[in-house]
Amino acid sequence: MAQKRKRTDTFWHYTNENNGDFFNRILMGQHELYELIQTEEVNLDYKERVRSCWRVHHKVTGRPVDGLRSTTAYRLALVWSVYTCPQFYKNVDRCNKVKDNLPKIKTKHADHSRHRCGNDWCCNPSHILIGSRTSNEVDKHFHYFLRHTDQAVCMGFMDKFRALCKKQKVWGRYPVNIVNKTLE
Repeated sequence: MAQKRKRTDTFWHYTNENNGDFFNRILMGQHELYELIQTEEVNLDYKERVRSCWRVHHKVTGRPVDGLRSTTAYRLALVWSVYTCPQFYKNVDRCNKVKDNLPKIKTKHADHSRHRCGNDWCCNPSHILIGSRTSNEVDKHFHYFLRHTDQAVCMGFMDKFRALCKKQKVWGRYPVNIVNKTLE
């Protein structure tokens, strides 16, 4: 009977520092296969600040790549944000909180990565919170309205429930013309 192959090229095989450096090469445009698009989608948060989603793409095909090293790109981005680039967070306490909670998302049965923007592919660390499965499910209910195909629903929901969105720390997608008006 043949022995089962042991993988040594996965997220769990590498150190946090190595995983952070791997993502940093992608972010800096130095990786041979992958690049990061930092404006894949633009959102407005509950304070009407512009929030850009990040997504990894394959340099040759141009297609999105959501999995790297047998994990999600956002996991690598969170590791990068605390081990390679802790200055990413303006608040040292926030950085330390993320660092302390990272082990909780490294298993399938623990806490979840909550995407504040509602894009499960987004790897912008400022869009990701570590929280319970219940909080993640509540986020999905908010994002049903905040990411609705009818933009009037998105905008109406944020206008009516802005305080709740702020409390839940989620935001929605807005048409480009509204985001551009905010940028002016």
